[in-house]
Amino acid sequence: MTTALPGVDTGLIEPPLATPLPVLMYHSVGDSVSADFRRWEVPPGAFAEQLGALSANGYHLTGLSDALAHPERRQVAITFDDGFEDFVTTALPALQNVGAGATLYVPTAYAGRRASWLDGYSERNLPLLDWPDLAALAGEGVELGSHGHRHLELDVVPTALARYDVTASRRAIEENTGRSPDSFSYPFGYHCASVRSVVAAAGFCSACEIGYRLHQPIRSRFAISRLVVEPTAGAVEILRLVAQGHRDALASARRSLRSGWRAYRAARWRLGRGA
Repeated sequence: MTTALPGVDTGLIEPPLATPLPVLMYHSVGDSVSADFRRWEVPPGAFAEQLGALSANGYHLTGLSDALAHPERRQVAITFDDGFEDFVTTALPALQNVGAGATLYVPTAYAGRRASWLDGYSERNLPLLDWPDLAALAGEGVELGSHGHRHLELDVVPTALARYDVTASRRAIEENTGRSPDSFSYPFGYHCASVRSVVAAAGFCSACEIGYRLHQPIRSRFAISRLVVEPTAGAVEILRLVAQGHRDALASARRSLRSGWRAYRAARWRLGRGA
């Protein structure tokens, strides 16, 4: 693509900017969790309704890296964090029913184990997919990405530790699946400039936060905003979400409080380490 120099009329017409990309964030698809965790679980019936509504309205449903490679499409990227077993037992059949792809982000140290980082939730005992299951997903149209190695708050730990964790997660996926992951999802959605640099240097091509907004193509691919899907969202709500993003005041408040929340978490981490 030729770019016009400032103040110089080249006579060329620049192509229009790509449209914003809706990126949906899921965790669990089921109906058996505690009230505290329910915000992160979508019931199977609601999930099927959401996918059906998006497909019927002409959206191409795919994983994140595929969506980034085709900005010209009318599409929605579907992502899952954590790698719970119900992705295979419940989410995957619904995705396949509408011909949808997805990206599954795996906290690699916990593959085949339990979600023990969910301290305080009964869901800390939810089983996670093991490596044979994860390797098999590549043949089912699912992109595997990294969710870090130990699901750390990467923006408050020392850079050397963040670097080790990110590179260890990439290496684990390569060694256990034979595939190099292209995309990363920041654990808890937390990141900063140094963490973004670490992820890029490790060889990833994109990385996701939460963000509560549609991803704008002019923004960094290492700060891709995602939309949280509410468990009560039906056809009308999911179509509004992918068209407009989150419009509620709570989402705006979360964005405005990020710096103060990071300072609190950094102090908590230091105290926990006995520093």
